[in-house]
Amino acid sequence: MSVTLSVIVLVLLLLLLLFAGVHVAFALGIVGFVGAVFLLPGSTQNMMGKLGFSAINKFPLTPVPMFILMGELLVYARMNENLYGTLSVWLRNVRGGLCHATTASCAIFAAMSGSSLATSATLGLIAGPEMIKRGYSRSLTYGTIAAGGTLGILIPPSITMIVYGNLAGVSIGHCFVAGVIPGIICAAMFIVLVDIWGRLSPKSMPMPERSAMRLGDKLVATFRLIPAAALIFMVLGGIYLGVTTPTEAGAVGAFGALILCLMQRTLTWSNLWKALLSAVRTTSFIMIILAGASMVSFVVQYLRVPSMLTDFVIQLEASPYLVMAFFYLLYIILGMFVDPISMMVMTVPTILPTVVQLGFDPIWFAVVITLACEIGLISPPVGLNLYILQGISDCTLAEVAIGAAPFLFALIFGLALFTAFPILSLWLPSLM
Repeated sequence: MSVTLSVIVLVLLLLLLLFAGVHVAFALGIVGFVGAVFLLPGSTQNMMGKLGFSAINKFPLTPVPMFILMGELLVYARMNENLYGTLSVWLRNVRGGLCHATTASCAIFAAMSGSSLATSATLGLIAGPEMIKRGYSRSLTYGTIAAGGTLGILIPPSITMIVYGNLAGVSIGHCFVAGVIPGIICAAMFIVLVDIWGRLSPKSMPMPERSAMRLGDKLVATFRLIPAAALIFMVLGGIYLGVTTPTEAGAVGAFGALILCLMQRTLTWSNLWKALLSAVRTTSFIMIILAGASMVSFVVQYLRVPSMLTDFVIQLEASPYLVMAFFYLLYIILGMFVDPISMMVMTVPTILPTVVQLGFDPIWFAVVITLACEIGLISPPVGLNLYILQGISDCTLAEVAIGAAPFLFALIFGLALFTAFPILSLWLPSLM
C-alpha cells in the first residue's frame, strides 16, 4: 500500500470514529494502533505504549493542572461577578453598555483563568439573565458571551498555547505574550461590532440609562478590580519580566486564586474538593488526548508525511499566503467538529514543518492557529461555546448561533489582519 493511500485510509478511519461518537482520545489511539499494526515493522510496534507515556511525561506540560486549578478557584472566588458588576457600573450610560461590560469581563477573566469554556459558562450564568432582563435581545446577549468566551484560549494564560508550545518545541512564555495584543484587538473588534449592531437594529438593545452615578461610587466599585489586576500581574508580569517560568507562574496563579477565595470567604471544604476534582478531570482529559495523538504522530512521522507535505507544497510554487489560507480553511472546518486541543494535537506535528519551511514564525503561527480554534468554538454544528450557552439558558441553539455569526466574521477578519501584520503578534515576544 502506498503512503498516500495509507494516510487516506487512516484519515477516513479517524473521521468515521469521530462521527460514530467515539471519544477523540480513544479515536486517536485506535487509529495509531491500526497504523502501527499494519504499517510499521514489529520492532516499532512495541514502542507504542512508551510513546503514550513519554508524550505526557514532559516538563513543559506541568503548568496545565496549575492554570486549570487557578481557573476553577477563581469561579468560587466570584471574581467574574465582581468584574461584571464593576464594568457594568462604568458603562451603564453607554449604548450597549452591558454588552461591552460582558466582553471586557470575558477578556479580563480569560487573562486569569485561561479557559474559554469556563469564561463562557460563568459569564453566561451571570451576565445572560441580567442582559435579557434589561431588554437586550437573546441572540445579541448570548452571541456576545459566546464570542467573548473564545478569548479564553487566546489571551494568556492559555491551556491551548501550552499544548502548542509542547508540540512545537517553542517557548511557552513567548506563546503567552504573543497572544496579548491580538486578544486585546479581538475584544475591541467585538465592542465595535456591538455598537454597529445597535445602530443597525435599535430594538436589539435598550436605550442607555441616563441616571447619574457619583464618581465616588464608581471608584469604590473599581476597587473590586484590584485583586484581579494583581493576579494578572503576578502571572503574566512574572513571565514577561523573566522572574518566573510558566510552571512557576501557574503555581503562583493557583496560590493567588486560593488566597482570593479565602479573602472572599467563599471557599468551603466542599468547594475546594470540587475545584481539585474538576482540575484533575480536565487535566486527565488533556493528557489522554496527547497520549493518543502521540501514537498517530509517530506513525505519520515514520511514513514521512510532514516532509512529503512540505515537498509537495514547495513543488506547487504557490504563494505562501495561499497555502496558509488553505490551512486556515482546514482548521475552521475541523473546528466545527473537534475541540481546540484535539485539533492542535492532530495537526501541528504534520503542518508546522511546512509552515516553517514557508518562512513563517512558529510563535506567530501559535496565535493564528489559536484564533482559528476560536472560530471553531462558535461555529455550528459542534461549536462548544454554543452548546454550553444553550445548555445553561432557555435559548435554542439556533438563537445562540445566529447571535454569534457576526462575531464569527469579525474573528475571520482578525485572522486576515494578523496574517498581514505578523508584528502585532511578534512585537511583545521580541522584547523578552
